Amino acid sequence: MTTEQNKAVARRFLDAAVAGDPETFKDLLSPEFVAHLATGAQNSEVFLQHNNYFTMAFSDRRFTVKDQVAEGDKVVTLATWRGTHSSNFQGLPPTGKQIAISAILIERIKDGQIAEHWSLFDQLSMMQQLGLIPPPQSSR
Repeated sequence: MTTEQNKAVARRFLDAAVAGDPETFKDLLSPEFVAHLATGAQNSEVFLQHNNYFTMAFSDRRFTVKDQVAEGDKVVTLATWRGTHSSNFQGLPPTGKQIAISAILIERIKDGQIAEHWSLFDQLSMMQQLGLIPPPQSSR
C-alpha cells in the first residue's frame, strides 16, 4: 500500500473510534492487532472495550487532524480530541464540560488493517478541564 493509502486507513480508524462504530472499528483491526498503551499491551477485544468507555462518557466526540506523516507501514497523526463529558467517567458524574486535548497516534498498517497502535493523550489537561486537578498557578 502507498503511504497515502495508509494515511486513509489510519483516518478511517480514528473516525470509527470517535463515532463509536464497532463494526467498522473491528473490520479495520488485523487479527494480530496490539495496542501499546501506558497501561500495557491490549488485544483488539480489550482495546474495543477501552474505546467504548470513552465513547460512552463523552458525547459529540470529534478528532481534528492537525498533521499526518507516513513512512513505510507507519502513520503518525497529530490531532485534537474533543467531546462533552456527558456520562460517568472514572467515577466522576457527568459535568457537561467540553474538553479539548492533544493526541499523538501511531498506527502500523498491514494489508489495509491496523496491526499495531500507539497513542498518547494529554491526560493532565483533560483532568484539569474536567476539574479533577487544579490548573497550574500563574507566576504573576
